[in-house]
Amino acid sequence: MQENNVDFEFIKIAKNSEITRLVETLDYDLEKWIEYSTIPLPETIRVNPIHLENKWTISKLNELGAKRIKWVGKKTLGFQMPWIKGGAENLETKKLLQSMHNSGRHTRQEAVSMIPAELINPKPGEIILDSCAAPGSKATQIAELAKDDAAIIANEPNKGRMNMLVTNRSRLGLRSIAITQHDARNFPRVPQPGFDSILVDVPCSGTGTIRKNKGLWWNWKPSISKSLHKLQLKISSRCASLLRPGGKMIYSTCSIDPLENEIIVTKLLEKYEWLKLEKIDVKEIFPGLKYNVGIENIEPFSEEDSFFKKPIEESISQLKNCIRINPSQNNSGGFFIAMFRHTGDGENAYGLNHKENWPIEKRDLKNDHGSPAPISSNRKEVLEKEWGEWNGFTGTLWERGRTIIEASKTLGEYFFEPPRIDGAGFQLPGNHWHPLKVRQLGRVAFKDSNSQSIRPKAELLKGHFSYPKKHIFKIDNELLIKLLDKNVIPLEELDEEFKNERSGSILLDINWINGRRLLPAWLGTGLRLLLDENEKLILHTQRDDLI
Repeated sequence: MQENNVDFEFIKIAKNSEITRLVETLDYDLEKWIEYSTIPLPETIRVNPIHLENKWTISKLNELGAKRIKWVGKKTLGFQMPWIKGGAENLETKKLLQSMHNSGRHTRQEAVSMIPAELINPKPGEIILDSCAAPGSKATQIAELAKDDAAIIANEPNKGRMNMLVTNRSRLGLRSIAITQHDARNFPRVPQPGFDSILVDVPCSGTGTIRKNKGLWWNWKPSISKSLHKLQLKISSRCASLLRPGGKMIYSTCSIDPLENEIIVTKLLEKYEWLKLEKIDVKEIFPGLKYNVGIENIEPFSEEDSFFKKPIEESISQLKNCIRINPSQNNSGGFFIAMFRHTGDGENAYGLNHKENWPIEKRDLKNDHGSPAPISSNRKEVLEKEWGEWNGFTGTLWERGRTIIEASKTLGEYFFEPPRIDGAGFQLPGNHWHPLKVRQLGRVAFKDSNSQSIRPKAELLKGHFSYPKKHIFKIDNELLIKLLDKNVIPLEELDEEFKNERSGSILLDINWINGRRLLPAWLGTGLRLLLDENEKLILHTQRDDLI
C-alpha cells in the first residue's frame, strides 16, 4: 500500500471495530487482514460460456487488460479487471462493460462467490436447488456450467429480491431455471428421490463483504450473527433432508464468524448421522487458491440445539475439511465453504418419505398457483402456422398469459410430470407444479402482441441456439452496417424477397464476428432492428472492429 492512498482515520476506526475484535480470535494475519479489508475490491467478471459470442467477449476483456482468475475454478470463466470495482478508466469502457453485462455476455460477480457453483460441478440432466438464490449470480452460474440443460430451482422468499433473480435469468436467456417463492426453512416436498445437489448460501451478517459494505465497520455487532444462527441452521437442516442419497450439499456464507460457519456445520453433522463433511481437493479444483482450513477450537454449544447422534469430537475433527478465505489471501472478499455428502442408505431423500402409518390418499388440485402450463395444442398450432417448426429445439414449450416459454426438458420431467406425496400424506397426481410455487419458468421465447401476431423475444436468440423455420432472411455485413448507421432502410431500397414478405416481426440471419447470429427486426414501410440500446452499442463496437 502506498502511504498517499491510505485513509489513516479510517484505518484507526477499523482497528477498533467489533469486526476486528472478532478477527483477533481467528487464525488470520491481523495486519494484512486490515490492510486489504480497508481498500476497495477489484472488479471481477464471469463470462457466460454458452453465449454465442463468448469468444468475442473474452477477447474484448483481454484488450481491456483483464486477467483470468484461475483459482475460482477451471470451468468458470472468471476475469479480474485492472481497476477497482466500478473504476473503469473512461466512460466509453464503462458503457461497453455495462452493455456486455446487460446483454448477458458476462456477469459482474465477486470472485469468491464463483467458488460454490464450481463445487456443485453440475451436469446436464441433474436436479439442483439453490435455496436462497437472489440476486441470482450463483444460480445462473450453475445453469451455465450445466450447459443450460439441467433442472434448477432458484428459490427466493422475498418478492423484491426475487424480481432481481428474474431479471438476471432473463438477461442471460437461460432456460433451465424455475424460480420459486418459498421460505427455505419449509421448502416443500418434490418428487423422489430428491435433489442431486443443493446450494445453501444462507442469509448472513456479511462480515466478509466489508470491502464493499463499509457500514459494517460501524454497525456490525456479535448479536447480528446470533440472530441469524437459528435461521441458517433451519434452512440448512431442511435442505439436508431434501438431498438424495449420494447427493452433495454446499453450505456457504460471506461471513467470518464461526457461529455462522463452523458451529452450523458441526450441528448439522451431529443432527444427521448420514451427513459427511468432504475434503475439498483445492489443488485440483481451484489451482492457486490461498485459504485457511476450518477452525476446530470452536465454542461449545447447547445440547438442546443438537441431537448428538455422533460423538462431538468426531464432528469437530471434520471441520478441517472446510475452507475459509480472507481478503488478504487472494485480494478478494471473505468467504466460508463446506461440502457435505449424503452417505445414507436407501433410494430417496429422508424429507420426502411420508411418516409411518400415514394414510396415503389421493387428492385433487384446484389450482397450480398461477404457474406456467404446458402449451395448448391450439396455441402451438397458431405458433407453428406463423413461424413454422423449430430447428435445433431440444426443450419443452409452456405458456403463461401472452407468453410462450421454452424450458429444459428436465424441469418438466422431474418437477411437473411425476406424482408425489405432500406433507399431509396425500398422494398428488402428476402434471402439476404444486406444492412448488413456480413464479417464473425458463426463458420467454415468443409473446403475443396487441397490434400484430406472435413476436420472437431476444431471450430466444441467446444460449441454446434454436430458431423457427419461417420469416428468416440471410443478410450480409453491408446491410447490417447500413441498418446501424441509418436505423431504418426504406422498403424500396431492399431486395425483392423483403418486398414479398408480410409486414411484422422477422429475423435477420448473419455470419457475424464469432459465427452465425439471428437478429430480431421489424418490416413495414421499412426495415429496422428490434434491439435495445445495449445490443446496438455492442453491434456498433463490433462493426468498428470489422472495419
